[in-house]
Amino acid sequence: MFPVRLRQTFLIRMTKLAVLLLFSEAKGFLTPDQVCRKLPSHLDRRSMYSYLSRLRGQGLLERSPNPRRGRLSYRLTDRGAQRIKYLEARKH
Repeated sequence: MFPVRLRQTFLIRMTKLAVLLLFSEAKGFLTPDQVCRKLPSHLDRRSMYSYLSRLRGQGLLERSPNPRRGRLSYRLTDRGAQRIKYLEARKH
């Protein structure tokens, strides 16, 4: 099951905070498919790939240097960890 922090974030809908928290809890690389499986709302693969790419463009995630085609994976950056703190502070 999801950690309490994640369950509370998912109650309404998938948010940027919820996705970033998944990466924070993982403490490593996740593929877009792994992220889709961990989310309670079922997004199609293309949407998740696109969304993670946008988070990477914002500097919140970094992509692994995996040379195999079709094997993308991402992990949280320091900027992403700072964004989590900011978004959590705004909730209160």
